[in-house]
Amino acid sequence: MTPQDDLMLIVNHLPNKPGVYRFIDAQGTLLYVGKAKDLRKRVKSYFQKTDHTPRIAWMVSQVANIDTTVTATEVEALLLESNQIKALKPRFNVLLRHDSHYPWLAFTNEPFPRLVVTRKPNANYWRKLYGPYPSAGAMYQTLKVIKKIFPLRQRRTPLFRDRPCMNYHIGQCLAPCVGGVSAADYDAMVEQVEQFLKGRTGDVLVRLEADMAQASAELDFERAALLRDRIEAIELVVEQQRVIVNDEAVDEDVVACALHDDMAQMTVMTIRQGKLVNTHFFPVSVPADTPRETVFGQFLTQYYRARETDPDRLPKVLISQVAPEDSEVLLDWLSGIKGHRVKLRVPKSDRGTDGELVAMAAENARQAMDRWRLEAQTKLARDPVQALMGLQAALHLPRFPKRIECYDISHVGGTHTVASMVVFTDGVPDKGAYRRFKIKTTEAGKPDDFKSMAEVMARRFKKQAAGGDQWPVPDLVVIDGGKGQLSAAVKALAELNITDQPIVSLAKKFEELFLPGHSRPVVLERHSPTLQLVQQLRDEAHRFAITYHRQLRGKAQTASWLDDVPGIGPVRKQKLQVAFSSRQAILAASVEEVAAAIGVGGKTAQKVYEAIRQALTPSP
Repeated sequence: MTPQDDLMLIVNHLPNKPGVYRFIDAQGTLLYVGKAKDLRKRVKSYFQKTDHTPRIAWMVSQVANIDTTVTATEVEALLLESNQIKALKPRFNVLLRHDSHYPWLAFTNEPFPRLVVTRKPNANYWRKLYGPYPSAGAMYQTLKVIKKIFPLRQRRTPLFRDRPCMNYHIGQCLAPCVGGVSAADYDAMVEQVEQFLKGRTGDVLVRLEADMAQASAELDFERAALLRDRIEAIELVVEQQRVIVNDEAVDEDVVACALHDDMAQMTVMTIRQGKLVNTHFFPVSVPADTPRETVFGQFLTQYYRARETDPDRLPKVLISQVAPEDSEVLLDWLSGIKGHRVKLRVPKSDRGTDGELVAMAAENARQAMDRWRLEAQTKLARDPVQALMGLQAALHLPRFPKRIECYDISHVGGTHTVASMVVFTDGVPDKGAYRRFKIKTTEAGKPDDFKSMAEVMARRFKKQAAGGDQWPVPDLVVIDGGKGQLSAAVKALAELNITDQPIVSLAKKFEELFLPGHSRPVVLERHSPTLQLVQQLRDEAHRFAITYHRQLRGKAQTASWLDDVPGIGPVRKQKLQVAFSSRQAILAASVEEVAAAIGVGGKTAQKVYEAIRQALTPSP
C-alpha cells in the first residue's frame, strides 16, 4: 500500500460528525486546522478535487497524517477551530486564510494602547488579539459597550496640543495625551478590559442590569432599551465565543478513555473560561486486568506531574469519566500546587453539562483508539516482513516464518469441542488453507484442552510423519494457550517422531510466548508490529474456532430423533415429526400408520417402516 492509500484508509474511517481536523506532515509539523459539519465528507474532498489553488494542492501533497476532534455541533467546531488556530498557529492557516472572514479585537502596541477592530490578526504587530468573532454586528456593539464603560484612548494622534478632545468631556477617554492618567492606572484598566474579553463579564452585566433597572424606574425607556440591547449584545458575544457553555466560566479538564486489550487511549479536553481550548490524546500501555480506576489514577498523576511547575495550567475542576484510584490523595496534591481546592466531579450519566462533556471526550477517545488500531493494522499489512523478521529474531527460528499455523480449542461446558487451524503466508491470512477439526477424544461435559490439542496435532501431522503429502510444513506453529497446551502439543509431535518443528504458545493474559524447554517466556515489545502479528494470528484462530463451534451447537439444537434413520429426506422427516411426537410413538405405530403419515404405500412404506424400527429399536 502506498502512503496515499494509507491516508484514504484513514479518511474513509473518519466519523460523519461535526468536528475539527488537523493535517500533519511526515515530520509531525501541523500544517492546517479546519472545521467540518461532516468530517469524513469534508476531509475526503481535499483528496478528490483536482482544481485546488497551487498552495492548497501543495499542502495536500505534504499531508502524511490526519488528526480529528469530534464536537457536538458545527458551531462548536467553528469556534474550536478558531481557538486552535490562535494557539497552534498552523502554517497553512496563516498563508491561506488569515482569518479574513471574521473580525478581531486588538490592543495596539503603544504606551497607551487603543482597542481597535482588525481583519489582519498578525500576532507580532498587535499587543493582544481577541477573536475571531463570527457576528461582526455583535462585536461592534460590544466594542461600544467597552468604550462606554472603560474610557480607553480612541484617537491615533491627539486632536489638540494643549487640551483634551470631546471624548474626555463625555467620559469616554481619560486624556492620556495631556497627562490625565498615569501609565500604571491605564494599564490596570486595560487589564480589566482583557478580563472582560476573556469572558469574565459577570461584574459588567451586573452593572448594566442595575443601570437598566434604574432607567426603567425613572421611566427613561429609551435608555433602558439601549442598555437592554447592550446586555443582549454582551451575552451574544459570550455565547458565540464559547464552545462549551457553563453556568460559571471556570477552568476545567475533562478526562475519558477508550480501552482495547492492553491499550488505553486517554483523552483530556482542556476548558478555560468556558471555552474548549484543545483536546489532547495519550496512548497508554495497560497491563492485563488493570481496573479502570487504577488506569485513571496513574495516568492523571503522570499527566499533571509534567505541569506542576505552572499552576495556571491546572484546572479548578476535574471532570472524570471514572473516579481515579486514591482520588483524595490526587486532589490534595493538585490543590497544594494550585493554591486552592481542586474539585472532582464524576457524572453518573450522559445527561447534564458534565455528562455531555464526558460523553464528548469518550467519543473522541474512541475515535482516537479506532484510528490507532487502523494505523497499526495498515502498517502491518503494508510491511509484514518487518514483523516476521522480528518474530524470527525473538524466537531464534531456524528459517524465515513464511508459513505460520495457529491453533485454538473452543467449547462450552465441554460440549461440541472443536479446534481451528488458521494459516498466515508471508504475514497475510491464507483463508484457503484454513482447516477445522471436530474433537473426538473428549467426553461430553468433560472438557480437556490438553487432550484436545494433542489430538489436533496428531491428526494434523500424521501424514507428514509417515512421509505422506498432506499440507505444507509450517515454519512456525502457534498454540493459543499456556504451558499446558504447549506441553500436550509437543508430546503429540514427539509420539510421531517430529522433534524439529518450531512451536510456541501464546498466553493471552500477559501476551507472553512460551518455548518448549524454556521456563521463562519471551515478551515482545508492546504495540510492536511483531506482537500485533501474533495477536492477529491468535484472534483469527479464535474467531474461526468460535464460528465452527456455533455451527455445531446450532445444528445440535435443531437435531431430530429421526436423524438416525438412513434414507429419509427432509420432507418425509417433517411429515413423520408432525404425525408422531416421539421415538416411542413411532415405534408403536403400524406400517399402515407410517404409510398414511408420509403419503406412500406398498413396498416403499414397508421399507421406511423397517428402516425406522431397525434404527430406533434399542439394542438388547
